[in-house]
Amino acid sequence: MPGWQSVPAGRAEPVWRSRMLVAVIGQGYVGLPLSMAVASAGHTVLAVESDPERHAELSEGRSYIVNVDSADLGRAVDDGRLAPVRDLSAVPPADVYLVAVPTPVTADREPDLGPVFGAMRTLAESIRPGALLVVESTLQLGGLRDRVRPYLASLVGDDVAGRIKMAYSPQRIDPGRNLDYRDIPKLIAGLDPAATTAATQFYNTVFKDVVPVSSPEVAEFAKLLENTYRFVNVAFVNEMAKLAHTIGVDFRQVIDAAASKPFGFMPFYPGPGVGGHCLPNNVHYLRQGWRDGGGTSDVLTAAIHVNDGMPAYTVRRLEKALERRGSGLAGARVLLLGLSYKADVADARHSPAYAVSSEIVARGGQVRLADPLDPPHAGPESFVRVELTRRECEEADAVVLLTDHEGVDYEMVIESSRLVLDCRGRLRGERVEQL
Repeated sequence: MPGWQSVPAGRAEPVWRSRMLVAVIGQGYVGLPLSMAVASAGHTVLAVESDPERHAELSEGRSYIVNVDSADLGRAVDDGRLAPVRDLSAVPPADVYLVAVPTPVTADREPDLGPVFGAMRTLAESIRPGALLVVESTLQLGGLRDRVRPYLASLVGDDVAGRIKMAYSPQRIDPGRNLDYRDIPKLIAGLDPAATTAATQFYNTVFKDVVPVSSPEVAEFAKLLENTYRFVNVAFVNEMAKLAHTIGVDFRQVIDAAASKPFGFMPFYPGPGVGGHCLPNNVHYLRQGWRDGGGTSDVLTAAIHVNDGMPAYTVRRLEKALERRGSGLAGARVLLLGLSYKADVADARHSPAYAVSSEIVARGGQVRLADPLDPPHAGPESFVRVELTRRECEEADAVVLLTDHEGVDYEMVIESSRLVLDCRGRLRGERVEQL
């Protein structure tokens, strides 16, 4: 491909320059914004995506990620700054390889590095000694040193693996917020000082604030701490919200009152459960560190128990609210508002809506669900997808607000509904009950 330069076979060191050939493996919620940031910095990006539908959309300059504008993507593709590819077999070796694939958990809630190992197999056919390889996917403690690096060595040999500069730089994104990806401070840690230096030099061309740390283990732990901190605090306020309901206190007022303290307090808010790809999985990646050390964490175990129980608690509250109105959940028609795990994001991965719906059906209810963003299927759907209309609200025995997207006519929802269970603390009215 004309104009592309890369690390020549046999060269021990890359030639660091302002424009490099960068392969970004994985073009999802992290990989595509990363690819765009790297391309915007003046590098040429090989956007590696094995999914045929996503690859086709990329090739046509159509974005499927809320944080990436299709017009910007189209321009990057048209001018050659971003080249969508299915694999690396027919392109020159890159200077830099960035791995941005999801890292889920197994059915037993243990870390699943299968996608990362798959990325290693993809790049093993292309990578040369002297290249920089950075994993951005979430890893458990010691993941880069003890798992990823040995796996790469099994593919390319110890000699080649030893001359590849490997580093870890955990992804940090906040889907739905209008943030410039390049403004988010970037943690960096190499397996050795040379790798840290190389990664720092590269990321300094893309991000405004690069933060080198002493080891990949520090960076891995920091990533897990950031997200688990939020997971644990959400569990805490979920538990306190139950107490507030029991004693008849408006918990949102409690949070607002506490937040008036200008130090020592950060507000978190209760909800029907914790969703998204990161938070529900990262806590198990951190818990694996305890298991590897032969111990357990009482705090993490309790937080998981509380957050896992919120969908069932939500349905129990719904059932009691219906009973107070002389009906019940068995045979009731329930309209759920919001499938996305987070407001204004078309992502339903691990959304509590799935568990809430399943619990309602298990108790004899019928579930219809409306979400204006219509997020892609991400779980077993025990509901019928519908448009949010006045008639849907009028015909429902109860409406449950699970995700409070902007742009929804909530006044119509309140006026048209017999009962609204608000899980987000957004609505007020005689027919509204707060979770």
